[in-house]
Amino acid sequence: MLTAEQITARKGKLTASRVACLMRGDADAIMQLYREMIGEAIPEDLSHVWPVRLGEATERLNLDWFEARNGPVSQRGAVVVHPEYPWAAATLDGWCETLDCPVECKHVAGREPLEVVIERYQPQMQWQMEVTGATECALSVIAGANEPVVEFIPHDLSYQAEMIRRGKQFMRCVADRRLPVALAPVAAPIDASKIYDMTGNNGWAVYAVEWLATADAADSHKAAEKLLKGLVPDDAKKCFGYEVQITRDRAGRLSLREIKQ
Repeated sequence: MLTAEQITARKGKLTASRVACLMRGDADAIMQLYREMIGEAIPEDLSHVWPVRLGEATERLNLDWFEARNGPVSQRGAVVVHPEYPWAAATLDGWCETLDCPVECKHVAGREPLEVVIERYQPQMQWQMEVTGATECALSVIAGANEPVVEFIPHDLSYQAEMIRRGKQFMRCVADRRLPVALAPVAAPIDASKIYDMTGNNGWAVYAVEWLATADAADSHKAAEKLLKGLVPDDAKKCFGYEVQITRDRAGRLSLREIKQ
């Protein structure tokens, strides 16, 4: 649980664990946060919530394990304030000195894909990166009793800008004692880093053959290319099969080319 010093340092500030509701448009959670910030409610008591306490119990081991493999981890439990916005702060699990990034520790049951865990904690990690100026966050996840898996999550500037915009709006409501407005949910950034073998996908096979066979017929060629790109999953970095390959660059653009077996 938070120490007295951490509670004092976080007082009146929008922190990483609190900002998620603003991005998800969770009206009930936003109202609860508003009431806490103006002193009309107290934060939920998590001392009897098992997943929370389990995460606390394994956090030190998680950080020590990460440190042994990635270099020194400092600022454990430090409350860092945004250099530009004094109302924005983040309580770090740790800071990797070698990689110059925050380290976020989680302990989950292991029944969900890692992608689901990453999506759930994107607001928290993106806020930590915004506050600290880091360009990535190391997410170290213990699934069940397994050894931690580490994923490096890149920052998303447009998502962070929207977080700051919503944070400013919310904090103005707190200052004016004015009820916050309803917010539409914002999709968390997608980590497009996976590689898919599309062999066995009938649609890919049909359009790949057509694309290769119609290289000289511009209209059909472009149509087949569009249909092929339409089959690429949102989180894919590369898809290949049937002698064609589509890759996604850092800007999200898709590129199709022929590959020789």
